[in-house]
Amino acid sequence: MRLFHLLIVSALLLSGCTDRSGSAVDPDRDEHTMTYTCYASGFRVDNQGTYSVVQVLDPWQQSKDVIFSYLLAPNREMLPDSLRNLPFIKTPVKRVIALSTTHVAMIDQLGSAESIVGLSGTGFIYNSSIRERIKSGAVKDVGYGQGLDYETIVRLKPDVLFLYGVEGNVMTTLEKLTDLGIPAVFCGEYLETHPLGKAEWIRFFSLFYEKEEQSDRFFNQIDSAYRALSGLASSVIPKPEVLNGLPWKDTWYMAGGESFAAQLIEDAGGDYLWSDNPSSQAVPLDLESVYLRAVNADIWINPGAATGLSDILLLDERLGDLSVMEAGSVFNNNARSSAAGGNDYWESGTVRPDLILADLIGVFHPDLLTDHRFVYYRQLK
Repeated sequence: MRLFHLLIVSALLLSGCTDRSGSAVDPDRDEHTMTYTCYASGFRVDNQGTYSVVQVLDPWQQSKDVIFSYLLAPNREMLPDSLRNLPFIKTPVKRVIALSTTHVAMIDQLGSAESIVGLSGTGFIYNSSIRERIKSGAVKDVGYGQGLDYETIVRLKPDVLFLYGVEGNVMTTLEKLTDLGIPAVFCGEYLETHPLGKAEWIRFFSLFYEKEEQSDRFFNQIDSAYRALSGLASSVIPKPEVLNGLPWKDTWYMAGGESFAAQLIEDAGGDYLWSDNPSSQAVPLDLESVYLRAVNADIWINPGAATGLSDILLLDERLGDLSVMEAGSVFNNNARSSAAGGNDYWESGTVRPDLILADLIGVFHPDLLTDHRFVYYRQLK
């Protein structure tokens, strides 16, 4: 672990934005141009000094050339007449509604959790301070999907509602919110295929709170830590063969080779069994084809909601014949879970991919991080 600490120090000395290949990105651009992002591809920002134009790109699956633009400023009078037709958000926001737990994690990391007045699915929140606010009534549940409670949303009078959708029918929700006078902003962080791309959306959220410098410092630290860990694991041989996921009703929705999960496995020094698949989305496979490829896998991660090996066997007894099951080398990312089913991997883990990566290195190559304490992962018994 001392080697890891030296790598972190060295990376912090060289901290700064890099692209996906690790090459440095020069942030010294004209101040009136689209702000760079290091890894995230789903948003961009045009900072004009007194106001910013924020664009969100293709914010749901299979969307193409879909762009939503928003104007952010402390005062509407700062806006040019040519842009006054765009949705306007007065900053800094004081009252927000978040429809995803990842939004909660980013807002909390900015030190602005007290601004959250409404959530979708309050029972799935892991953050203890937010759960206390829910219990006290300071945060209301506003429903989910097509079952949004619009009366509660209107009553909460949010400065902004952070919206996300899996399919294009979410436009119906946006139209309803717009008719009610609720400022709604699309977020597409869940579509990012690089772990640091998801984490970089903290820069997006910081714009609404006028905390850009704070988010930049935080993200640069996470970026440096992640790259140091990835560098530590990059040349280790042999690399364990890794199986990911769990079947659902006889179909195994396997993460594609260009996905978030595949990137984490690669960066942690693993050999993902479906790395040759060119998709960034989940690919439906039959159990038999997965079994044939994974029969001699070394490690199995992320087996759904399983809390023990017996839960996996209940799905299909044939899974017990996999070498990885016989060896007990099955690890799930639900070490930090609430009684109601909230999983902190999908909450704080979004802004701490470095901790997730450290956990996976601890699973794949325990000799590299000999005194590592797992945060999100645990071995199933």
